[in-house]
Amino acid sequence: MSDGEEAVRFLDILTTASSVAHARRADAVAGVHLLEAIDVLTGASEPDDMGASVSPLGHRRTELSAEPAVRELTQRWFTHLGGTPEASLDAETLAELRNEIETLVRS
Repeated sequence: MSDGEEAVRFLDILTTASSVAHARRADAVAGVHLLEAIDVLTGASEPDDMGASVSPLGHRRTELSAEPAVRELTQRWFTHLGGTPEASLDAETLAELRNEIETLVRS
């Protein structure tokens, strides 16, 4: 995200990460899904770059959970951003979140 671009809503990151995890047929949302979501929302990658998605038609979608570390990060950042679904991250705050997620993925 460069200067002048719109901020990214935290809720959009979470819902896109869930979609990415479903497309990957993952059992839970992981840090890598959050990173992919940020890339899609900031235009760093296209949704087509995520690979083949899973159609919700013709089969039942299972409930998707979040890895414990992702759940903790999400809850902490939700509070940090004021506890509102409309909270947005500017470029600097988004970079801060990305760094924290990358650390989570490496651990």
